[in-house]
Amino acid sequence: MLLLAMLLTLSYIVYLIYEKRSNDKYLSKFKYVIHVNGIRGKTSVCRLIDANLRGAGYRVFTKTTGSSPIYIDTNGNEHFINRKGAANIKEQLNIIKLAYKENAEVLIIECMAVNPELQKISQSQIIRGNLNVITNVRYDHIFDMGESLDDIAGSLANTIPENGMLFTSDENYFDYFRNLCSKYNSIVILCKTDKYIENENYIIAYEVGKFLGISQENFLKNVQYYKEDFGTHKVYELSDKIKFLNLFSVNDPQSTLKVLNNIIIDTEDVTFIYNHRLDRPDRLFLFAKRFFGILLYKRIIIIGENRSFAIRFFKKEGLLNVTELSNWNDIFNIKDSRLIVGVGNIKGCAYELINFLEEDKINE
Repeated sequence: MLLLAMLLTLSYIVYLIYEKRSNDKYLSKFKYVIHVNGIRGKTSVCRLIDANLRGAGYRVFTKTTGSSPIYIDTNGNEHFINRKGAANIKEQLNIIKLAYKENAEVLIIECMAVNPELQKISQSQIIRGNLNVITNVRYDHIFDMGESLDDIAGSLANTIPENGMLFTSDENYFDYFRNLCSKYNSIVILCKTDKYIENENYIIAYEVGKFLGISQENFLKNVQYYKEDFGTHKVYELSDKIKFLNLFSVNDPQSTLKVLNNIIIDTEDVTFIYNHRLDRPDRLFLFAKRFFGILLYKRIIIIGENRSFAIRFFKKEGLLNVTELSNWNDIFNIKDSRLIVGVGNIKGCAYELINFLEEDKINE
């Protein structure tokens, strides 16, 4: 029995050595590996960088974990990733191998780790990106990353590259990242919006391309072919008088509030749909404190998982007019709000709702 255990242990060690050597070989073939981390906009930034570099003639392979995990092959075709179990960072090893098999020059890969230690392992042991991105530092995943913005910044900093470049649009933490980059012999670039490029995600993609010699003129041409992730914020007509604003995939309350304020000023007549996920209880806490707690609204309707818990929690936090819907189809019965806004999470029934609205729009 002891001999068998020793043989199994030895076999596993040999497998790990083989796996590491294989991964090292695959990574060595790429000109650039771009590891994209941050709280908000990771998927959009991946797709924008992809569109820009692909348009400039690079052979690009991209993997994102937005509304659904997908990879974009070197021909620009999208493929859903079918997971047999829970998400695991070892999935990135398979992506690296696929990109290698397709002779990709550039691998763009969205960080799928939330835990700080797993983020560190993802960068230092698996992906080893050299042109990395930390989009921004905002409140989300506080049970894993920490309750303060400083804690969250420290967690995200685990994907700072060695001897590479870091791109960020977060002015508040630029100096913090710069100090850390100096320890890793890396350079950080602050991506600041201007009158030509006013969107944070676009300016990050532009700066990455600029570093690789792509002009602003060519960038603006290339990103015309940018394909948004499923579920990107959009307005749908539910009826002649009622509109639905999809902000489910924005995720964190700070970003959701920012997008909302750019669209409407008065939220007093708005009905909010909050989609609750069992595996995102921290987001429930953050939306109670940092979104609904500072807004006027008509009502909050809970959909998704364990709705009774979400209702109790919101009411405990002093939020009023909180109800639930067991079926997302029932939002079409809301007649007393001119605007309905979906927030929180897109996975689950919110995904089904947006998929229905998208198909309905196509069939018009």
